[in-house]
Amino acid sequence: MFAFLTRSLSILALSASFAAAQYNDTSAYKLHADSVSGKTIKMDFSKTMTGINDPGMLFEHFSGTPLLIYYFSPKCVHCQHHFPSYQTLVKEYEPRGLKGIGIALGGYIKKNDIRLFIDQHKVSIPVLQDSEMQFGPTYGTGYVPVAFLVLPDGTFYRYEQMKPEAINHMKAVLDKILPETK
Repeated sequence: MFAFLTRSLSILALSASFAAAQYNDTSAYKLHADSVSGKTIKMDFSKTMTGINDPGMLFEHFSGTPLLIYYFSPKCVHCQHHFPSYQTLVKEYEPRGLKGIGIALGGYIKKNDIRLFIDQHKVSIPVLQDSEMQFGPTYGTGYVPVAFLVLPDGTFYRYEQMKPEAINHMKAVLDKILPETK
């Protein structure tokens, strides 16, 4: 009986440590790929967006540069909660060449709701709206917020949850691709 109990506890401890290792393993984040072919896909910067802070701003202005995108709904409580940490991350890496933008949902979302979000959260990054609903159906998950780390070649990582592991992975990738500041 004692041997059985000891073996069971060992298996349980091993399972718990394996689960913890999986949870903390940043290698779980892979470049986003097509679910059918498995081929890595690139961000399409020709998608039509409406500039909120600057009506003349186009999504294609951000092509070819390291870019962090925050896809959100201005009325989503989770989006409101996670936005400050996203904006802090952008500001931390901006001196090294990172650009950051917010893309608000299209459809039923009014520009005034987005402007209110910008004011309430002291948004200092450009915000676009997926007014033609081209971005969300292509890259979204059906839920918000979603963050995207786009590499200069257009390939990208998609983070469906703003967990500490996701932020650590973003930082590790950014530290690898961006030059050190002097």
